Amino acid sequence: MLLVTGVPAAGKSTVARKLSDWGHTSISLDDDNSTCSWPYPDGLQDPQPDHRNNSSSPLPLQRTWNPDRLDEIISTARRGGVQTLWLCGQSANASELRDRFDACLLLEIDQTTMRRRLNDIEPSDGVCRADASLISAIASYQGFVATWRRLGAVPVDGAQDPDQVCQDLLMTAALATLGRHR
Repeated sequence: MLLVTGVPAAGKSTVARKLSDWGHTSISLDDDNSTCSWPYPDGLQDPQPDHRNNSSSPLPLQRTWNPDRLDEIISTARRGGVQTLWLCGQSANASELRDRFDACLLLEIDQTTMRRRLNDIEPSDGVCRADASLISAIASYQGFVATWRRLGAVPVDGAQDPDQVCQDLLMTAALATLGRHR
């Protein structure tokens, strides 16, 4: 079980689609409404934060993943004989859930690339992109990258062409999981 994470617009959903197209089992957690939601200060969870986004409602906190749903996805894959499951996404509690993965891979892009890609995202490109505003992405960039590097995530250059990124992920994952089994 592999986690591919990165800052907003690093290419996590693109990687999930491309790996799936290549015959690998992959899920974009950012696009899975049953896994990700936004907690509000009042304790409510919302899978689609735009539904409460009006002037009288507080803004949601950062997106989180439901640990039970994540465990269900992983156990279903294992029961189905899936050897390698690629889970791609970002959440505020992902670092707390990292023990569920054989390896964590960090798609790294620079802030200029992130800024350009965020400006190119269409509002309909996925419900879980609502928290990917440019201001919050830039504010959290350095802390996010530093945290995942400190936690031992394996960096992969996410600024490359998506085919090359996926090839690099496949090679990096093979080396990372080989190292764990020695």
